[in-house]
Amino acid sequence: RTQWIRVMTNLIQNALQSIPQNRIPKIKVNIKENKHNIKVIVSDNGTGIDVNDKNKIFEPKFTTKTGGMGLGLGIVKNILESLGGKIKFESNERSGTDFVITLKK
Repeated sequence: RTQWIRVMTNLIQNALQSIPQNRIPKIKVNIKENKHNIKVIVSDNGTGIDVNDKNKIFEPKFTTKTGGMGLGLGIVKNILESLGGKIKFESNERSGTDFVITLKK
C-alpha cells in the first residue's frame, strides 16, 4: 500500500509541476482493465518531455527540475517492476504526457 501511494503521489506531483502557471491544470487518472491486465494512465496537459530527455527519464538522479534529487521516477519504475508491472510514457512537447502503468491481475 505504501509503495502504491508513493507511485501515484510521484506521478501526480510530476504532472502538476509540468504544467505552466499560465495554463489551467488538467490531470486525469484513468483505469482500464482487460482479462489479463490493469492499466493506470496518469495524463497531464503540461509541457511534455523533451525529446533529448526521453531515454533518461527513469534513470536515478536524472532531473530537469531545480529542486529534488531526481530519484522519483527511478523509484517508481523499481517499485512497479518489483510488483511484476511496467511503466512507459507517451509525451508531446508543449501538450502533455501520459504515464501508463501496466500490472498483471
